[in-house]
Amino acid sequence: MLASSIETEDFGRLFLRLRDKYITIACSFTRDRVAAEDIVTESFTAFWKAREHIELKSSPEAYILQTVRNKSLNYMRDKAVRLRIEGKIQQQTAKAIETEADVLSEEDASCLFGNEVADIFRKFMATMPELTRDIFMDSRFEGLTYNEIAAKYNITPRKVKRDIQKVLEKMRISLKDYLPAILILFPGLLRI
Repeated sequence: MLASSIETEDFGRLFLRLRDKYITIACSFTRDRVAAEDIVTESFTAFWKAREHIELKSSPEAYILQTVRNKSLNYMRDKAVRLRIEGKIQQQTAKAIETEADVLSEEDASCLFGNEVADIFRKFMATMPELTRDIFMDSRFEGLTYNEIAAKYNITPRKVKRDIQKVLEKMRISLKDYLPAILILFPGLLRI
């Protein structure tokens, strides 16, 4: 018997009569009602589209049921593969996050970006006049007071303060993207 001999009305009645039963069967495989409904609909649709080429050895019901069974098994195999892949991805992601957290939790996090920021800071300082640069470096890295710096360079404490403020002002503008890193690497650098 050729499946092409089935009329549209007969096929519609067959669909309405078997749909819920086949969904229950598909759901017993998939444990997913929505997936089961899709599988049954796809099975009936595939049968209808290929009916010209299908030679039935038994009834259309048996043929469609076998299609539902095969599609359900394929769904389960695909789901198992997907879950294995997702599990591997989750493991890899978790491992990467743990590694990143370990690196970032090291006491000396400045090793990650300290050299780059230090180079940017050095280049910025190289743009300053020599005396202004020396005043700022003495203040921030040598820990000298304004009066000590003024005595060292034979200038007034007021000039020391103005030069330091000038450097800080330019630094806030020029290095605004790096300020958080500079504050971490060089605490106290931006204080007045």
